[in-house]
Amino acid sequence: MNSSDELLKELNPEQISAVTHHEGPLLVLSGAGSGKTRVITHRAAYLIDHFGVYPSNILGLTFTNKAADEMNERLEHLLPRQLAGSSPWLGTFHALGAQLLRDLVEELGKGYDRYFTIYDQSDQKKAIKETMVELDISTEEFQPGVIASFINDAKNDLAGPNEFRSEKAGDIDDYTLRVVSRVYNSYQEKLEEWNGVDFGDLIRLPTVLLEKDLESVRRWRERFKFLLVDEYQDTNHAQYVLASQLAAPENNICVVGDDDQAIFSWRGADVSNLLEFEEDYPEAKVVHLSKNYRSKKPILRAANAIIKNNKLRKQKKMEPERGEGKSLAVYNASDEEDEAEFLVRQIKRLRENGVELGEISVLYRVNPLSRGIEKKLVKRNIPYEIVRGTRFYERKEVKDVLAYLRVICNPHDDLHLLRIINTPRRGIGSKTEEEIRRSARRRGASVWDVLTSEDELSGLSSRQESRLEAFRDLIQGLRERRGEGDLVDYVKWMVSEIGYFTFLEKEYDQESAEDRRNNVRELIGQIKETEDETLDLEEFLENVALESDVDSYEDRNNKVSLLTLHSAKGLEFGYVFMVAMEDGLLPHKRSLEEGGMEEERRLCYVGLTRAKNRAFLSYTDSRFLYGQRFSHLPSRFLEEIPDEEKRPVESEFDVFSSEMGGSRVSGGGGDWKDFIK
Repeated sequence: MNSSDELLKELNPEQISAVTHHEGPLLVLSGAGSGKTRVITHRAAYLIDHFGVYPSNILGLTFTNKAADEMNERLEHLLPRQLAGSSPWLGTFHALGAQLLRDLVEELGKGYDRYFTIYDQSDQKKAIKETMVELDISTEEFQPGVIASFINDAKNDLAGPNEFRSEKAGDIDDYTLRVVSRVYNSYQEKLEEWNGVDFGDLIRLPTVLLEKDLESVRRWRERFKFLLVDEYQDTNHAQYVLASQLAAPENNICVVGDDDQAIFSWRGADVSNLLEFEEDYPEAKVVHLSKNYRSKKPILRAANAIIKNNKLRKQKKMEPERGEGKSLAVYNASDEEDEAEFLVRQIKRLRENGVELGEISVLYRVNPLSRGIEKKLVKRNIPYEIVRGTRFYERKEVKDVLAYLRVICNPHDDLHLLRIINTPRRGIGSKTEEEIRRSARRRGASVWDVLTSEDELSGLSSRQESRLEAFRDLIQGLRERRGEGDLVDYVKWMVSEIGYFTFLEKEYDQESAEDRRNNVRELIGQIKETEDETLDLEEFLENVALESDVDSYEDRNNKVSLLTLHSAKGLEFGYVFMVAMEDGLLPHKRSLEEGGMEEERRLCYVGLTRAKNRAFLSYTDSRFLYGQRFSHLPSRFLEEIPDEEKRPVESEFDVFSSEMGGSRVSGGGGDWKDFIK
């Protein structure tokens, strides 16, 4: 058996059909748990090994670093030994956009250079707030986060500042349109002055570049001969255009996705990109991956029964490959306290029965629903992890150190330079800061330009001038040492050089200061863990900017995972608890009012199909949330599950109770130890 045959040995006929397709467009409809990652990686390996495609001519795009890393790891094992280390380019859309801009950004002719800073969500909101203050626009009447959403939506639709008003006219009222347009124009000018880009620009600007008829751009377009796109149902318009640009003219594009798992319309994802793929590419081959290798049969039958009620979908039905399991347990709690008590008791019993905590997840529609559950878990000494909250890179001390590193790379980055200009404290007050900012605005320049201009500083008091010069000299000294030796040693030296640990000791009590020092050490440790001696500062900062919450999730941790249904996408667990299954929460009230029922149903489908062995569903008669008590009806999705697939639980003792010697489950046979498995 040759190596190509070996690649196909453990694939089913549908998977083989997708893997062995050579040239031309290919649509792979991959349901939950159908082995799509296996198909993508085996297809890449088959193109290389059987069809002789150079690895560097293959581009694979997905949405999280976690998914990209998994693909890269699998592909390393699939490729012939002589090709190891010569893998295709597999990464996220945003990572590709960042790489393309590093190579070609100067072709935009807007003053950018390859050392641009990538602004994350919090940086973007801060920059927009500063812009609004300068424009004398009330940040109470128009919240910066709301303005950011309008701008992000525009960039997802490839509408730059010049096109915004004409393209968005009619979508929002005229007054809001004028305000957002002013902020968008000024904010984008700031980004160009600061040599910075936000997440929307990482996709929008590459599409602008790829339209240019330049030799450097043509080389980029011709670099990739085969394109593989994962989770295609989650692409927005800008990502759709970028993929189309890179696939043309040969159109050797393979997209893999599931319209039943399209749950991100709120961030611009457009499921019609998947549904209309065959219209875009009439010659496309279509393969349905219909076998589910993840969930026990009752879970999958329940999920199929729910999702079939959607109208906007490709007609399909997932076929379970795993054996029969126990019915879905449905618990009607009196209130959130009763629901949380039910949940922690069942987790305790699962644990007693040999189930690892890392195999258990609690899923909910909105973040505040976790609070009561957390209290119960703490009370019962059950370790848990919330897959959300303050990301490691959002902690103040970590952001401070990262701000120094970003300014070292890009001193024209005003946002981060002004963050560190008086951190640690060096006597540069807010009045001095405002003076140099005004001077920068007058010149249409960056604050760094002002600091490095003797004429500009001469108008300040001698004390102010001296302190600013000391800061400037510090940054110049840090920049001069950049690139010398190992990156880990450099960052350690920098932290020492700026006296950051001494600053923490002065600012915080002993325990808090030590926690913050440990976070800085952890940041340095993360550089060390890459085990990549060639990693430079720009690459590290880019990796930090592009990391998502899910990327940092470690499923090896033996803790119960608490996360939203949206965050659960792409993950799987042995045992899943879906709480607050109530109309108004799932489906969410806002979706009921705005016609988003189909996406809410997909969200329920995604939650159920995270479960491999058992699913526990609960709802309450009343719930205290958002400062008041509500009464809800059970979720309509519970009614869509066939009676034979769910087992009502009259009380939590009916599920399994060691106190009662293993009582029977209401409505069915078997003791709790049998029921649990």
